[in-house]
Amino acid sequence: MRTIPLTPEIRNTLVGSFVVIVGALLLFYSSRGSVGNIVGGYHLKAIYQNVDGVSVGTNVMLTGIKVGEVTKLDYVPDGHRVSLTMRIDENIKLPIDSVAMIISSGMLGGKFIKLEPGGELEQLGEGDQFQYVQDAVIFEELLEKIVLDAEARRMEKMKNSAEQTIKPKSSPFGSLLK
Repeated sequence: MRTIPLTPEIRNTLVGSFVVIVGALLLFYSSRGSVGNIVGGYHLKAIYQNVDGVSVGTNVMLTGIKVGEVTKLDYVPDGHRVSLTMRIDENIKLPIDSVAMIISSGMLGGKFIKLEPGGELEQLGEGDQFQYVQDAVIFEELLEKIVLDAEARRMEKMKNSAEQTIKPKSSPFGSLLK
């Protein structure tokens, strides 16, 4: 058996070929979607005022497990709302009073749709719309509210402190301010 000497050129060609093949395989599998993609299933709709951070492909979760994904987002001019369509695994049955909430997976994390099952016996079917939804919380607005509340409390403390300082009975100068 004759062996081919492993010159630097041959080695570089083999390594390059290996990298190209692995890259092509990764590209192929990523274009097919993740392992948990929902292929069949049924479609449900939800109308939101704000879908900040949600896009086509966003996960739909039930008790921490992916059960679907967002397939379509449409602007609804009436009331300036957004119609969100999601595909749900056909094995998942949801009561008609279930809630579809847009949840953040952390301060800097992405968003997902969290489903909270209701208690009714009647179930949602193909093309049905959620009666109950919760819009996305925008962290910038939440932080702004927290800062403004803290500032208001600080100003109230300063006002109370100033009132205590210049109380008429607390100092001889207080009676002059009356």
